[in-house]
Amino acid sequence: MRVLSNKEFIVVSEKDRTQILAFLQNEVKLNKDWVGVESKSVLEISSELKCFKMPSHLKPRPFENSAADGNRYKEALRLIYENLIIIKFMNTQNLEFLQSNLKYFGFGDKLNEALEKSISEQQKEFQLKLEIPHFNNKMDYTLHFKRSDSTDMYFFNRYDASLQNGNPDHNKNQSFYINKGNGVTAKEAYNLLEGRSVFRNLINRKGNPYSAWLKIDFENKDDKGNHKLNQFSEQYGYDLEKTLSNFPIKEMGSEEQKLMLLSSLKKGNVQQVTMEKDGNQLKYFIEAVPQYKNINVYDPKMNMVKRQNVQTENSVGRQAVAQKTDAKKEQKPDAEDGTPKQKTRRKKKLSV
Repeated sequence: MRVLSNKEFIVVSEKDRTQILAFLQNEVKLNKDWVGVESKSVLEISSELKCFKMPSHLKPRPFENSAADGNRYKEALRLIYENLIIIKFMNTQNLEFLQSNLKYFGFGDKLNEALEKSISEQQKEFQLKLEIPHFNNKMDYTLHFKRSDSTDMYFFNRYDASLQNGNPDHNKNQSFYINKGNGVTAKEAYNLLEGRSVFRNLINRKGNPYSAWLKIDFENKDDKGNHKLNQFSEQYGYDLEKTLSNFPIKEMGSEEQKLMLLSSLKKGNVQQVTMEKDGNQLKYFIEAVPQYKNINVYDPKMNMVKRQNVQTENSVGRQAVAQKTDAKKEQKPDAEDGTPKQKTRRKKKLSV
């Protein structure tokens, strides 16, 4: 292990020597080849040492740690010290970027301390775990971080999400990948595992951006054991705003409330709305169903409601014509009209 210090000689007291030696031996096992020493003449405790692995892209001059050639040794220390400052700056920038990323993806700041500790240890890759409650369920997340071989910067590559609903046989698991800062948020992962659809801006393999609705296919898995994600792009023809206009939704009359409603539904939430029926204003819950170019409607107790019972009269007629001329399975039938009954469907609660 090579030493970085602004002192040519470091004195270690006899009583501290064994403890410090054991500390350094353990650091060597972690492939750390440099140790930085505080600018004190006498080393008293191992906490004053900072061990690290020199990044591969930083190539200091290969001087030995010997005071035999004082000038060359001092020059080596100067170069390594400058590199250490660069490393510290890079780690700080990297940490702040990752912390911002975690907040953006809905993981908050609870992992900040553990993230900082893992980066300081310079592990090649590491995982952090987090549990987030959702009503009567909970979500377990395992976040994966990996260090780049070329830049030694850490990247948040993917996370594993597990929906725990109290019955281990019914738990649902899925891995979500982060591509150039684009990906599914923690809350959206929950909504997807609940069986709903989420609208996302994505990046294809060629690096081109596009938008699509996502829905997990729980019946099929890919070669990595992950559930397949069905995608319904803009070319598929689902217009959420146009679909909502077929219903007497009060919130659609306000531009601000309409935008909030559309945003919430695109995140996969079940959203409460007010509909006017027979002169009365009634509360319902709705969710987007892009696969069938429609929405699902629920009463306050989360029982399925036949859409034609709450749609405007003109829209019922238009949809009847569309069903005759459209493709075979474009429109999702209501539960009362032949939709396979869900197995002891657990009542949903409002997600906002």
